[in-house]
Amino acid sequence: MKRDDIIKLSNGQEATIIRGDESELKNSYIVKLEDGELRVIDRETLTLAKGVSDIRGRHINRRQ
Repeated sequence: MKRDDIIKLSNGQEATIIRGDESELKNSYIVKLEDGELRVIDRETLTLAKGVSDIRGRHINRRQ
């Protein structure tokens, strides 16, 4: 897929490719969703990767 291609994600939402096959990403695309949000999707399954809003409130355990 190339930049500006419009695709349908696994959840039925449409998205525009921002970084496609021409990028150095091997397993993902960067897309712009219908609401303007930029997200990363899996190249094979066309599913959204978890975003910051999906993990908000979770704490990272850090060793000291």
